[in-house]
Amino acid sequence: MRGSLFLLGIMAALPGCSGGSGGAAQTAADGGSAGSVDAGWSDGTGEDAHAGGGDAGAMDGSPHADGAAGEGGAAVGLSASYPGDVGIAKDPAVVWAELFDEGTVAAFTARYDTASNPPGMALLPDVPPKSKSPASIQLTSSGDGANATDFYKHMSQGYEEWFVRWYAKYPPSIQWHHTGVWFGGYDPALDYPYPRAGLKPAGNDLFSVSIEPIWNVGAAQAQFDFYNYWMNMHSWMAQPSGSTAYYGNALVNENAFGIDESSWSCIEVHVKMNTDPASGAGAVLEVWKNDALVQSFISTGPLGYWIRDKFCTPAADGTQCTSYPAPFDTVLDLQWRSTPSLQLNYFWPQNYITTSGVTGSMQFADMIVATSRVGCVQ
Repeated sequence: MRGSLFLLGIMAALPGCSGGSGGAAQTAADGGSAGSVDAGWSDGTGEDAHAGGGDAGAMDGSPHADGAAGEGGAAVGLSASYPGDVGIAKDPAVVWAELFDEGTVAAFTARYDTASNPPGMALLPDVPPKSKSPASIQLTSSGDGANATDFYKHMSQGYEEWFVRWYAKYPPSIQWHHTGVWFGGYDPALDYPYPRAGLKPAGNDLFSVSIEPIWNVGAAQAQFDFYNYWMNMHSWMAQPSGSTAYYGNALVNENAFGIDESSWSCIEVHVKMNTDPASGAGAVLEVWKNDALVQSFISTGPLGYWIRDKFCTPAADGTQCTSYPAPFDTVLDLQWRSTPSLQLNYFWPQNYITTSGVTGSMQFADMIVATSRVGCVQ
């Protein structure tokens, strides 16, 4: 885990994360268990359908867009057909839509299986440019109080491919811990988050993909990066051992992938499951920011190298990579699973802060899970 004062120290034996210990509501990315989750969460009572959409969007087989326009360029994806996101929830390719149009926090949380710290949630009229949604959600967490403010949705079926698009706004000078969007799969499916921090997935149990702010050595502000758990992830330890050897892997490591403090950022992540349970064949992992492609991984490239738990491509310019140059001779192994029964089936945005003296409020808006490219709001 990337703590509030995360300093890489690649060759030092410093863990990227400590296991979560918190109280009954300790269910964020690096803590919790089935027991602690049940103790700290309220049961969701909402239906899957929302504004005409549901969680059973059709797998239409649409190919992903290989290129994307930057801000101000041509519209891409589903959003091109739904200006302002009006009506997008009804598109058959949409699995889940959260436009924060429920009117109250209580009505919003009722749509989810679990919602931690509702008093730390507020619906605000501040929305991204071009959005016609009525509100965003503000999540407030504190290292001295409720450190996990989040909401979790288990989908009623599993999927082989998702495009997850959301907007996020982060104020400056906050040492974020886990404050971003997580999604992935559990087998068997769960109606609460159970990330099992510090442990490497076996391939038939779970995997997770997330984008969240990190603090790199010498950086003036936080950058976005992946924080992924899967069966072929790497450890922060030179010789992995024990129950704290594995924490989420960073895979972009580019300084320009910044969080745009106090402004809305449009993020979209594409995950396609490996079609061969014995390899990463067929798998895809991509991320866009403001409709500009940041990085695309497929089973054949790009080539890179590992520095402990960080994968470095030729585009990586963070010192966590450049201080330890090596040949670009390795493909990122995207074998998400070893069994076809492990599929995409959950969505989990969160704001999780553990540093004493730190309180942080951030916002999410216009969140779409779909089976084809979504694109930023037009």
